[in-house]
Amino acid sequence: MKDMSTKTWLVLISVVTIITAPQLVRAQHSPPRQPRSQVRLDERTNSKAGPSSLRRLEFKKHGGVVYKRGQSESDEYKLTCDVYVPDGEGPYPAILAVHGGSWTSGTKLHVIRHAWRMAARGYVVVAINYRHAPKHKFPTQVHDCKHAVRWMRHNADKYKIDPSRIAGFGYSAGGHLVLLLGTTDSDDGLEGQVDEELRCYDTCLQAVAAGGAPCEFEWVGSSTLAFWIGATKNHRPQLYHQAAPTTYIDKDDPPFFLYHGEKDALVPLSSTLIMRDKLKEAGIECTHETLQGKGHFWTFSDFGALDRVLDFFDRELKENPTSD
Repeated sequence: MKDMSTKTWLVLISVVTIITAPQLVRAQHSPPRQPRSQVRLDERTNSKAGPSSLRRLEFKKHGGVVYKRGQSESDEYKLTCDVYVPDGEGPYPAILAVHGGSWTSGTKLHVIRHAWRMAARGYVVVAINYRHAPKHKFPTQVHDCKHAVRWMRHNADKYKIDPSRIAGFGYSAGGHLVLLLGTTDSDDGLEGQVDEELRCYDTCLQAVAAGGAPCEFEWVGSSTLAFWIGATKNHRPQLYHQAAPTTYIDKDDPPFFLYHGEKDALVPLSSTLIMRDKLKEAGIECTHETLQGKGHFWTFSDFGALDRVLDFFDRELKENPTSD
């Protein structure tokens, strides 16, 4: 992939935001004639034992829940999430859903349609906002995501979460962030400041799925990601090494599902192939899918791929994939 300037990178992100904005507006007002707090969704759910079966599931959305408050160098902040909880007693396996946007933009609403399908399959979904570059440099975004996992375990009873069954899902920059959650632990220096009440909880994930994710940064130009990393690659190569999920892979990592568009012009397919190969070398289960003919943004909207992600989560997080 040819080097891409920071300006070009940010223009592409702006274009996809404009393109997807109408879809997000429709998503926020669909389905019609139903309260926002309760959604009914038809879903095809796959069973290992046989063909797909159609079932109707219900879930409730708790919107704008504050999961983190803090003080940065310049101001106070609070971060919110939307929590989608299936009806029933639970506890249910849970998914932390992290939006993309080149670490500079986006919101939890970018994954609203993904969250609907996940909740309809019997998962508590926590879709988060996190702090953006260039105001907040790496590893701020990782700190926010790790805090969210701790918050999920702290609030497990309230939201019917099984704290021993938490997965991460993200696309593009969000995929990068959940890959870091899956490969790092408390000894890797990316935990950030941890609230006293959350220190007893870890940030380990039991499964990770990422689409269109940058997994290492050998392919980027020296200054392309300086807006996020805070320095050029030539000047501070160790920061780019620290930001790469491939850096931390070891035998204790959870299983992974990676998918990527064959025609992705923003993040090269080779990046996830490198991640796949390193995971397999470490003895970690990794499924990799290449979506033929798809680019970066169309792969994000491929819900067939998302259904296969959920099949993967079912296998890893549910004793019986047709239950919950």
